[in-house]
Amino acid sequence: MGSISDQSVYLLSRDGAETERLNNQHRFLVEISGNILHPSIPAKNITAVADLGTGTGIWLEDIANCLPNKSVYLHGFDISPAQYPSGSEIHRPGRNPIPLSVHDALHPFPVEHHARYDLVHIRLLTAGLKYADYATVLANARDLLKPNGYLQWEEVDHTAFCTDSIPENPAITKLRQSVIEAMLKLGLWPFAPQHVHHQLAAGGFRDIRRATYTTIDREGMRAISQKWVAGVMRALVPASMVVTGEARDERQAKEVVERN
Repeated sequence: MGSISDQSVYLLSRDGAETERLNNQHRFLVEISGNILHPSIPAKNITAVADLGTGTGIWLEDIANCLPNKSVYLHGFDISPAQYPSGSEIHRPGRNPIPLSVHDALHPFPVEHHARYDLVHIRLLTAGLKYADYATVLANARDLLKPNGYLQWEEVDHTAFCTDSIPENPAITKLRQSVIEAMLKLGLWPFAPQHVHHQLAAGGFRDIRRATYTTIDREGMRAISQKWVAGVMRALVPASMVVTGEARDERQAKEVVERN
């Protein structure tokens, strides 16, 4: 789920199928990265966590089980509650529920959240952020951090799903190019990881670490990775084809995607 002011530039759906895809995507990303919390972040120091663009809140559920402090405060934020469970909170038997708030990360957060969190997590806002928006989201996220707090931001580069060692299905290549064209036409930025890294450096963050994840030398992950890419394309392409003029509407676009 992205955090955007103009919902017309958001390329993903907010229905039940997208909820399922987001949860499956979370599991894939954890498997390919090997962690939920980057090993450079000391888990023992984390007492409060904010998740921006939280979607279904599944990352918050998992991070709660990974932290030694079982009374850690967790809070999710997203521009839309469409993927939230009922009551806009995650119920946990025997533990405090995790609150989920509606908030656009392009706007400052309420002052009661400022300097409250040891860790702010952001993941995959690329489908909803324009080039200049990254700096704004970063500034608002920084307001949430305590002094010496940590930011973990995970993004995807739409131009680098595959490498020469893993030939990409030509149909996927064509669909991915449609997504990139649509993103650029809408002012979105398909090269998010490089841009995030640059913004962190320009924003004065210290000890910046960038990790790239690949299935090279991980034969068991190849089929899973290709399935994830196909799922991402099915989610992004219909709206993209309408933007680029390759389809009259999303219904026609979905028919094209399924044929590929």
